[in-house]
Amino acid sequence: MGEQLLADTEHFRAVDVRSAPGDGAPLPRVHAHHASAFFVLEGELTLRLEGDAHRIGEETWVFVPPGVAHSLAMSGDVPARHLEIQVPSSALSREIIVRRTGGSEGEKITDRPGRRATVLVDTAELTVSEFAYGPGERGAKPHVHHHHADGFLVVEGEFTFALRAGPLAIRAGTLLLFPPDVVHGFDNDSTAGARCFNFHMPSFGFADYLRGRNPGFDQHDPPEDGGVDPAAVVVAHLPE
Repeated sequence: MGEQLLADTEHFRAVDVRSAPGDGAPLPRVHAHHASAFFVLEGELTLRLEGDAHRIGEETWVFVPPGVAHSLAMSGDVPARHLEIQVPSSALSREIIVRRTGGSEGEKITDRPGRRATVLVDTAELTVSEFAYGPGERGAKPHVHHHHADGFLVVEGEFTFALRAGPLAIRAGTLLLFPPDVVHGFDNDSTAGARCFNFHMPSFGFADYLRGRNPGFDQHDPPEDGGVDPAAVVVAHLPE
């Protein structure tokens, strides 16, 4: 089993994990102070939870809260690859979540030609949403979060992120993390469709904000001083 660290901050740790035939089955793990989310990039994995086994295919998210013994291993003889994200947790969430992407599962907030927004993971520690935008579709205007981090994993096409220093075009296979008080916004300025996953850590009720039920969500207009230097943004490219 090979691992490559992609990001490691106080809000968010991300690791690219590859499993190959011949790798031994990993021992069960229990995390006391953080929750884990897994996204299957390639192949099929077996998730073991205290004796139960679940086969997890590509384009699936899994959320495991603290205190739950779990392991994730390759199924059969086909190599597999997944992204593991760890976020700080005070054991607020107890639910184990398994959701396929692409609009087949989860809660669809918006579903119209050119735009789909789906909530896949909605916990106190982490919200994972999937955004699929058509060509030229507008996203969020420039804003800041004072008390939590905002992240994106672009998996198809290209998104343009608005930063204090100017626009930043991000293609598929790239992970971004915006620390608190970094001004950012995003749109699909391309002539093709684009898809990404959005993370809020901790969630601060982002899913309810999408539902129109959280007017006090931690999202604010850019400050007059321009906010934190965008050099603080983490940009990591998933290895090929």
